Amino acid sequence: MVKMLRRIVALKLWLVFTRLRFKLIPMDENIYDRDSKHSLMAGYAAMSVVTVLIIIKILAYAASGSVSILSSLIDSVIDSFVSIAALMSIYYARRPADEDHRWGHGKMEAISALFQSAVILSGGAFLVFEAVNRLFDPHPVKAQMLGVYVMVFSIVASMALVWLQRLSLKKRESLAVEADSAHFGSDIIINAGVLLVLLAGHYGAPAWIDPVFALGVAGFMAVLARSIAGKAINMIMDRELPDEERSKIIGVIEAHDGVIGWHDLRTHRNGPYRVISFDMEADGELSLRAAHAIARDIEEGILQVFPASEILIHIDPAGDTDDARHRVKGVHH
Repeated sequence: MVKMLRRIVALKLWLVFTRLRFKLIPMDENIYDRDSKHSLMAGYAAMSVVTVLIIIKILAYAASGSVSILSSLIDSVIDSFVSIAALMSIYYARRPADEDHRWGHGKMEAISALFQSAVILSGGAFLVFEAVNRLFDPHPVKAQMLGVYVMVFSIVASMALVWLQRLSLKKRESLAVEADSAHFGSDIIINAGVLLVLLAGHYGAPAWIDPVFALGVAGFMAVLARSIAGKAINMIMDRELPDEERSKIIGVIEAHDGVIGWHDLRTHRNGPYRVISFDMEADGELSLRAAHAIARDIEEGILQVFPASEILIHIDPAGDTDDARHRVKGVHH
């Protein structure tokens, strides 16, 4: 088991230090928006932290034999692959639109999040297998205090990383970083639980506490995988933005004096961007230039609320709202 984990670490380190061979896209302000560098920095930080955590947890597991530490180690190994996938998806998602991808490449982050959920679920299944074996064939946990020190360090490192990821998300929304942050946030809970289990074992608690806690961690990982997968599927399926965000968009539209009415507001997420389209009704006697000026004002107002947005506004003469896009009764309104 330890040999296999060492090979995984070696593979991860090779991927980190040879990343430039991929040459996905050059770091160029003409290609990347300025705020995307925060997502990339969060990705590099995650890879660095998880590499250190894997190494010290391998040492702690080899010394103690605790399946609780194994559960934390497996979670960190999963984190390593998840962080690599997240970083690569951030690079790819920031590619500009091209002839084959007119809407850009933002949904690569959703694909990355689906991969994350699958890996987390697989790790949880492996942990269940190991924990059940330990229930029927218990092993005494050794060197509990070494494990305690490792868990304390892991908690502090994970808290620092989550703080950095949250700062990144304030600069630019990213499903890949959000999923990674949720996973590392769960690490804090898992590591705190392992810490308590080790302390309990040190003071004479029964051996079955160790594998039972590992089973609980596996269940927690399954719930986390479901949550991440749900967000990814919502993006891939172009689910509407939350009602709160739609209300803000509607507020900007209705606040303009030149708008007589509006309909057919459709929204979805595309990577870090919101895609917003709607029909605006204006006085039919207005000149094209005047109607366009109203649409431009509304567009600028929405961008002040949601800066990372792609906005498409169709202008209708007041009362003339029939077109081919209004196909679903009660939805396109």
